[in-house]
Amino acid sequence: MAVTRAVLAVIPARHAAVRFPGKPLAVLWGKPMIQHVWERARAARGIDWLAIATDDERIAAAARGFGAEVEMTSSTCTSGTDRVAEVARRAPTFAIVLNLQGDEPELDSDAVSTLIAGMRAEPEVRMATLAHREPDAAALRAPDVVKVGVDARGDALYFTRGSAPSGSAPLRHVGVYGFTREFLLEFASWPPGALEQAERLEQLRALERGVKIRVYESARAFAGVDTPEQLAALERRGPRSGP
Repeated sequence: MAVTRAVLAVIPARHAAVRFPGKPLAVLWGKPMIQHVWERARAARGIDWLAIATDDERIAAAARGFGAEVEMTSSTCTSGTDRVAEVARRAPTFAIVLNLQGDEPELDSDAVSTLIAGMRAEPEVRMATLAHREPDAAALRAPDVVKVGVDARGDALYFTRGSAPSGSAPLRHVGVYGFTREFLLEFASWPPGALEQAERLEQLRALERGVKIRVYESARAFAGVDTPEQLAALERRGPRSGP
């Protein structure tokens, strides 16, 4: 394994989500939702170790049942990033760490591969994420949809749940993150910033401190799941091709 640019990908999962308890184990298209994420993550190129991180034995048992490696983490983790950082602390040989959210059953494996290749090629990129063009203008205006604006270099200018600045052509943000291991551990040690708390967007913690976030664009849109209603809509629509 190449120590300098080895990649660890972690799918954090908790059972006690406020809006959707038990979400990782909710059945979608005949499988637990987190299994869809894991299968699509396995199809991405460049991941050296893939693990599901949880503090819940029900999730751990289900994950082991479909073949995933599981890392048990503390019940005191307040966010998925904290859970990913806990695993990263145990894995010092990995230079790049991915946070692959457990509620992205249509995760774009090719976009994850692009993010990995980009971070390997440009060691100065300390944090990266994904976004895609949203053809539905009404969907993009929705307050629960996170918008990201990028500069000519591909770095994030802003993230917002509100209206994008006038004249801006934002992308729809996807909750997938890449970090250098060193920066992840630093990021996880920082207290939340004012913008982060106002927007409820953890990535703003980095922008508030002047850290650039490289945005890699997915060639296609893909849907995450925040509520039972969104899960039901995906179930009715049926799966797209993948992983």
